[in-house]
Amino acid sequence: MPSMMPTARADFAFGGVVAAAVSAFQLGFRRNFANWPVLMGRALFYLVAMAVLTALWDKVSSQRLAGTLASSLPQGGLALYVGVTEWITLSVASIHLRLEDDIRLGMLEPHLLRPKPYLLQKIAEAMGDSAARLLGLGAAALLALALSGRALPPAIAFLYIAILGPIGTALGVLIYAGVGLAAFWVRRVLPPYIIVQKIWFLLGGLFAPISLYPAWFFGIAIVSPFAASIFMPGNMMIAPSLAGFVDALVAQILWLVLLGGLVALIWRAGLRKVLREGV
Repeated sequence: MPSMMPTARADFAFGGVVAAAVSAFQLGFRRNFANWPVLMGRALFYLVAMAVLTALWDKVSSQRLAGTLASSLPQGGLALYVGVTEWITLSVASIHLRLEDDIRLGMLEPHLLRPKPYLLQKIAEAMGDSAARLLGLGAAALLALALSGRALPPAIAFLYIAILGPIGTALGVLIYAGVGLAAFWVRRVLPPYIIVQKIWFLLGGLFAPISLYPAWFFGIAIVSPFAASIFMPGNMMIAPSLAGFVDALVAQILWLVLLGGLVALIWRAGLRKVLREGV
């Protein structure tokens, strides 16, 4: 009987961690809907951005200029693709700002004394926040699409995106978590945030599919977590296929594991710095 005690304690500890993470997720989800005016404002911004970008790509694709990438665009432009990539990007919670505040203002130490893992709590809370944004912006996108009268892609494309989109957003949360943890060294994370954000937009294909890039640049972008985050889900609007979906899902799961491990390593390195030098 005594030999079973460590296992029982481990199971209890694991269950407590999972329960704490679920509670944090629910907190972030409910808080976002409680601040519904902010969510409505974000949805309005999304619709305005889509109106501008849709007009741009419709004009470009209608020209079909010989010798340019415009001739390679799918019929009707890239409105639906950009709609997906913007949906994911705008749904990612600003976890980097919360981590920066706690680290820079010396608010981290009290959290470390609690039995609940601080970083997991913050990431789970940001995931819940992002899930609420996904629902709110997704509803706005579907309404706008229904009112636009555009030809719809196959129904299976929406199923693929409903799976890949949230995972892509989770990748974004982990990317921004890594940026936020840079506060252990740089204090203010705005410079690394801007750099990472612009790289994400470029390598992820926010405004145009990376498949339109030169071959050498496409080869770099496609193996990045940024492409797994937004290009691969968005591409399901252009060329939905089971093979493409499986490839995208495998890439996303792989990057979830790798980014999760990287964030954990940065966190431990930051804690060692705090314990050695202080904040």
